[in-house]
Amino acid sequence: MAKAFFEFDLSGPKSPLINNTPTPRAHENARLSSTANDATRKSNSRFLSLPTEIRLQIYEILLISRFDRTQNPSWAVGDTNQKSIMLHMIQARQYRTMEPSLLQTCKQVHREANPTLYSKNVFSIAKPAEIYRLVSQIGIENFSLIRLIQIWVPRGAKSSEWVQMLHLLAEKGTGLRCIEIAFDHDLESSFQPGLGDNQEIVRALGEIQGLDELVIKGYYAESWPAYLEKRMGAPVKAFCGHSSREKAKLKVDDRSDEELEHERFVHELNKTEVEVFREYQQRIKAVTLL
Repeated sequence: MAKAFFEFDLSGPKSPLINNTPTPRAHENARLSSTANDATRKSNSRFLSLPTEIRLQIYEILLISRFDRTQNPSWAVGDTNQKSIMLHMIQARQYRTMEPSLLQTCKQVHREANPTLYSKNVFSIAKPAEIYRLVSQIGIENFSLIRLIQIWVPRGAKSSEWVQMLHLLAEKGTGLRCIEIAFDHDLESSFQPGLGDNQEIVRALGEIQGLDELVIKGYYAESWPAYLEKRMGAPVKAFCGHSSREKAKLKVDDRSDEELEHERFVHELNKTEVEVFREYQQRIKAVTLL
């Protein structure tokens, strides 16, 4: 497990004033520590005596990132209260939405709960370096458990860095079943073009196999979805611009005022996004995939 990413390091720094000379206070601390360890072992024993299905439910409650979706609906996974783990944002303790320290309890809990932590959370990145850092922190074995990754490709990014990152996903992301990738672009800026028409990017993306679904958003060549569906052997959902998304319709009285306001905003924004997407296609014209 990674200490840095999941803030697993719960211990404080060792004081340089501490020496190794036994003192009455040190002996007392050792006795208290031994008592605490005995209590922990008894607590672990009671927990492990629970039925497996109950323990698995507890793991999901503690290890899947959730939040109040009215705080920011764009952070939510679909229409659920699950929150993406955004690797480009600081994971401050006060904003932590899960309790990965549970895995420190004992080897059996770690073995049972570890797959839940990685396979049922959604990881979101905005820079290739974030994937490399994640792999370094959690290891290839845990990385291969991840099933869903959201990727935001900003305008002005270096294509070579993203190509290398996609090669890594194709080689090491063997557990991936869904990728959501969005390409940013600014029609008014020629200094920071997007990568939505970069052929090296689409070829590298097409190397990823084993997906159940690919979702592509933002500004990309219209020929990409059909090409990727054929190359990857998986269904591709394509949306024009950044705001379009499939959403299950909720009853009006099931939605908060914030959600209704957000939905109205998205509806109006979708109209604009479609128009901009069409203009983008005129700009790049036809992209030939060799």
